[in-house]
Amino acid sequence: MDLPPELLDEIISYIPPHDERLLRNCSLVANSWVYPSRRRIFKAVDIWRNPRLELWLDAISPTNVEILQHVRSLTFNLADAPDSPRPSADLINYLPSFIQLECLTLQSGSVPVFTQIDTYSAFQHTLLYLSLRCCHVAASALVTIVDYFPNLAHLELADPSHMVDGQPALPFSRPLQKLTFTELYTDSGLAFLDQLMVLRPQCDEVTIGRHEASCPSLAQSVVNGVEACVKRLRLESMLSCAFSVPKRCGDDL
Repeated sequence: MDLPPELLDEIISYIPPHDERLLRNCSLVANSWVYPSRRRIFKAVDIWRNPRLELWLDAISPTNVEILQHVRSLTFNLADAPDSPRPSADLINYLPSFIQLECLTLQSGSVPVFTQIDTYSAFQHTLLYLSLRCCHVAASALVTIVDYFPNLAHLELADPSHMVDGQPALPFSRPLQKLTFTELYTDSGLAFLDQLMVLRPQCDEVTIGRHEASCPSLAQSVVNGVEACVKRLRLESMLSCAFSVPKRCGDDL
């Protein structure tokens, strides 16, 4: 029995998104079931752990746009495990096929110098969210990222460490809706945030999350600098308890 595509899509939408086995079985029912099933199977791809990376590289071709077009959220690890037979850098070959990518999370490693930023052109106009977790990143690279992705609305940094790349850090040329620092466990992370504020990012909202400060005066200075640069500041965890919160932030905190 042939079902209208809208009805078939509605039926498959009741399958829990984490039930990949059932979704894969649905994709085998008929040709008309393949697209809606794959769209859910590959919507969010997390392959930062080495075993999943190996399975991904073995099972899916870098040019398989028919599958990779469904990926909306991608998470992977930049650093390789000591016993990894294949470098995670191989995943870079897949980037031209993520033509609808909206969310990208990179973890544990050095963010590539964006001298070849056209590598990311497939999702230049679709990327909305970028998260860099425990990554070495230079301020100039962040400016390049924000300028290159015109629809990037939310940049998140978790426990970043500074990396000098010899490039001048020019001011941000366009606004961001959100800039989030979820974890700042070192004073170097605070110093990096302070450096970004010098570049005057035009942010509607900046959130500073968990922090363990060895130098309270530095943390207070950075918070004051951030508050002076942005429309809204959200302080969370230890920072919100340790320091006075600007009155104009009000109930949002």
